[in-house]
Amino acid sequence: MRAASVLAACLALVAALSGCSDKGTPSAQSLSIASFKEKAAAAIITGSDLRAEPGFGSKVEVSALDSLNTLSLGVEEAYAAYKRDPAKLDELLKKFAEDADARMARGNAGTSLRDVREVVLPVLKPQTAFRRLSDPPAVTSFPGNLRVAYAVQKPDAFMLVTTADLERWKQSVADIHRLALANLLRETRREEPLRCEEELCGWASGDGYDAARLLVPELRAAIVRKIGPAVYAVPRESVYVALPIKLADRIKSKVEHDFVTAPNPVSRDLFVERGGELVVLSQ
Repeated sequence: MRAASVLAACLALVAALSGCSDKGTPSAQSLSIASFKEKAAAAIITGSDLRAEPGFGSKVEVSALDSLNTLSLGVEEAYAAYKRDPAKLDELLKKFAEDADARMARGNAGTSLRDVREVVLPVLKPQTAFRRLSDPPAVTSFPGNLRVAYAVQKPDAFMLVTTADLERWKQSVADIHRLALANLLRETRREEPLRCEEELCGWASGDGYDAARLLVPELRAAIVRKIGPAVYAVPRESVYVALPIKLADRIKSKVEHDFVTAPNPVSRDLFVERGGELVVLSQ
């Protein structure tokens, strides 16, 4: 009897180590959350025009081929459901992908101005950045062949304001422009102080709105109080710098280099203020 018990224990151990169940079929290895994110990103890409990739932590980062909109979607809920019932993996991935597609397609539809008025911010980009968008964004012209667009910025989403959104909110482009600049001024004063080193001043916070800070008169005034009448440059989305006008020649080559090498270039031009309005500095 003892020998039989020892044999039974050994067989049980072998079965456990080999991953066999009492029916002799392999048991599925549980996915880590990192592997689940990869599968979720793949599910979003399959059969849609969306791009997706695993992001930081539990996030999947989603963007569209015909839009500047982005989503940062957590997989925690879907992953927890998978852990409770691994057999539902395909079903859960399909639903996650469908939800991402629906949310991207929805954009700001269904939101009121009250819902978004505190989180509308300006975006400064070249006119070419808006050529192939499926939904026309609300834009304001800007010197140097640039355009100002407006985005609803939430922790998990970036959605451009469209002309249809403005119609629904009963707002003009001028209305949303004033609101967006006021919001960016408030956020900058609270989170991103002006940085100055000798005669160079500006912002390089990396929050996606550094170039757009050029638009805010109060922020330009803060620079002028530090260094006097200034020349401004926004070669890339993450850089806004200023120098005294007399030193403009010193920054031209650096601005050109940053513009050419940037993953998200804005402008190779230098800007100055004339009568309260920004204009391109004459060469």
